[in-house]
Amino acid sequence: MSKPNRKVIRLQEMRAQRQAAAKVQFVDIYFANEQGVDEVCTLPTQDDWPVEVIEEVQEKGGDANIGLLRELARPPESFDRLVKVGKLTVGELKEIVDGLSDEAGTTEGEGSGSSNSSASTQEPSAPTSSATTQAVA
Repeated sequence: MSKPNRKVIRLQEMRAQRQAAAKVQFVDIYFANEQGVDEVCTLPTQDDWPVEVIEEVQEKGGDANIGLLRELARPPESFDRLVKVGKLTVGELKEIVDGLSDEAGTTEGEGSGSSNSSASTQEPSAPTSSATTQAVA
């Protein structure tokens, strides 16, 4: 009997391998408060965003990036303080989100399981009179 055409991933093993890779998992953003004292807002890189939190934010109908960052920030109130006290701009927010994805090794719209080759995948051509399709050939 032939081996099935599938790959098995064990979550615990995958987590152990990811942790052993010792990549950046958090980004600290420092900003000065009203007294000129530095405060910090710590955010996980995109690869470490819990799917459960993403779903909760989407259910609430909030802005994906702002809502997610607010939920993921440690300490929890630090993101709101970064926005209000640090006077965060949209450009800076975009740069922070880009930095979180860059550190994670993925880009926007790309999951950790994606490969760069998928970007060059072409659409199938129109059907031909042969018995095989382009995908099978």
